[in-house]
Amino acid sequence: MILQTLPATTHWNLFKIEGQLDFTAAPTVQAALVHAAHIDRSDLLIDLEDIATVDEVGVNKLTGTVARLIAERPTLHVAFVAKDHVLAEALTRAAMPESVIIYRSGAEALRSIGLHAAA
Repeated sequence: MILQTLPATTHWNLFKIEGQLDFTAAPTVQAALVHAAHIDRSDLLIDLEDIATVDEVGVNKLTGTVARLIAERPTLHVAFVAKDHVLAEALTRAAMPESVIIYRSGAEALRSIGLHAAA
């Protein structure tokens, strides 16, 4: 599993998860996401395009953490990039705030948050 946090624009940070989003990775992902959300006041773009292994526990921990972070900071915007249909559907069914957006490609997400204008 690889976790990365990078500034994507002046208002968004990219939080990328590669490899696993399952019961073994869930605690690490949860702790890293909380840390990333508290680094600064930026919004979060969570990139799940390179997930190879996913299970219900991993998705539940991720979505539960996102819901908690938004409850703590209602101005926080969160978007997911999930090209895998099954993962995107699991995120859609999760109990997250309505403000959370799920994109099906990184390019679509980057266009939406205005990264193309910053490049």
